[in-house]
This record gives sequence, structure tokens and C-alpha cells, in this order.
Amino acid sequence: MPTASPIYPLVPARYYKAQPAVQPYLPDSFQQEGFIHCTDNLPLLLKIANLYFAELSDSLLVVEIEPARLDSPLKFEAPLPPANESDSTSPHDPDQLFPHIYGPLNREAIIRVFPLVRNEAGHWALG
Repeated sequence: MPTASPIYPLVPARYYKAQPAVQPYLPDSFQQEGFIHCTDNLPLLLKIANLYFAELSDSLLVVEIEPARLDSPLKFEAPLPPANESDSTSPHDPDQLFPHIYGPLNREAIIRVFPLVRNEAGHWALG
């Protein structure tokens, strides 16, 4: 299901900045999961950031990707919530499909990278 809209993975800033800029990006979870988690919806991205990265002490970055520029396959699939997630905390519609990148993220597909900020209540927000 190709999309013309950007897609967005969330990445801890220190980890992202430590990766060689001349190589494709892979999150540290890639070996275990086999794909890069993304969303195509900024309000949902914020819900995910606040659910899964609420306790992160590092800065959190949003990587904006143009899907047409990806070298790796992109698939839209149902999410697999973590084992400890209850239905009451799920940030998404069960019929919602999420973009997953099945391979390294080539740097040419990245449009921009921008930080999320903490608001007065300590929640992640767009800057």
C-alpha cells in the first residue's frame, strides 16, 4: 500500500546521532523485530511517544521519511502491541495499519529530523 504522505519513526537522539551518517540507519531493535516501526499520523505519533517513551531520559527525535525514496520494502500492517500492554492503554484503533520498513533506512529517504519537546506536564509534544 504505497503512500505519498511522509512516515515517521521515533528514535532516541543519542542513539541516532551515534550512527554513521554515511550509512543507512537501523534502530537497535531491528535485529530482534526485523523492521523499523513508523506511523503516518503525527497526533498518533505523539500518543505513541507518550506511551512507549514516557520514561526516556534522552531527547526523542522524529525522522520524517518520504516513502517513494525508500530502498527497503515498506509494508502497512497491524501493530503487535507489547505483551504488557492492555487494551485500555492502546493508542490506536485495532484496524489501524502502521508502516513498517523491512530493511535499513537509506539516508536519501529522510526529509528532515526534528526533536519532540516536553511540555509543562512532562509529556512529549511537537516543538
